Amino acid sequence: MKKINVAIVGATGIVGQTFLKILKEKHVDEMDIRLFASSKSDKLKIKFKNKYLLVHTLDESSFDDVDYALFFTESSISKQFIPIALKNNAVVIDNSSFYRMNDDVKLIAFGANENQIEKNDKIISNPNCCVIQCVIILNLLKEYGIKQIVYNTYQSVSGSGKKGIDDLLRCRKGLMPLFYETDISFTCIPKIGDFLEDKFSDEEIKMNQETKKILNNNDIEILSTCVRVPVMFSHGVSICLELEKQFTIDEIIEKLNKNPNIVVCDKIVPSSVLSCDTDKIYVGRIRKQNNHLLLYCVADNLRIGAATNAYNILNYLINLKGE
Repeated sequence: MKKINVAIVGATGIVGQTFLKILKEKHVDEMDIRLFASSKSDKLKIKFKNKYLLVHTLDESSFDDVDYALFFTESSISKQFIPIALKNNAVVIDNSSFYRMNDDVKLIAFGANENQIEKNDKIISNPNCCVIQCVIILNLLKEYGIKQIVYNTYQSVSGSGKKGIDDLLRCRKGLMPLFYETDISFTCIPKIGDFLEDKFSDEEIKMNQETKKILNNNDIEILSTCVRVPVMFSHGVSICLELEKQFTIDEIIEKLNKNPNIVVCDKIVPSSVLSCDTDKIYVGRIRKQNNHLLLYCVADNLRIGAATNAYNILNYLINLKGE
């Protein structure tokens, strides 16, 4: 069996590094891993298992003889280089938001709609990190008829990348913030992304649009408020669902327990401490008011919210193709 050539674009970023960590955990030996980043990381050596991999500057020749290209980059990089990867017949998994709402590109949250993947797919988009943990839960509850979703997200600074982490560490030392508009160590910031003309942030629009696309239901009313919190890793989301059919809490718990990656918290409170560096979604505070279901979930945004989801898509495609 020939080795599969896998290009990791954005290999020095926090999600790219998390993806490499997951590859180590999975004991992947059938892949030839190639690392790419900006010129400032050129020739950087990254330890991978019992050897060192060299980071190369991303350019138009980076995808020669590449079978799969995973992009853990900003949308501008995806926009520029994914067409080049596709032209070189690489199958692309993109973690940026650039292709997510493209009608011709599948948006896959593994554990919710991976059955849509086909072996001839050329590009698959990785959803927003908060959306992934939510739709895996919502997919289990679709049979109750979801009329409305109210999201309140509590997103860690690592969702902003290294700049967010550095700012929290700076502010904890009493220094002024360089990235956030205020001291993140002493407050929560109810703004993620840019504000649009309708006063919603683009992160809130992503929550709405991507949920509808993955669940294949444009009739759901979705209301979102996204907040950055002084936590290093893992995103929390408060979800309130209005359901059409009657339900009991015991029924909901039984549904949630069908997914082995969901941990229903009964005697403990779901928190970032529990979910950090795991591929589990912790769900608790499950309540009922009339026909509304309320719950709180937390998951590692770098793993199940990004890198693990990308790995699962990659592995699924490889198995479909019989490689």
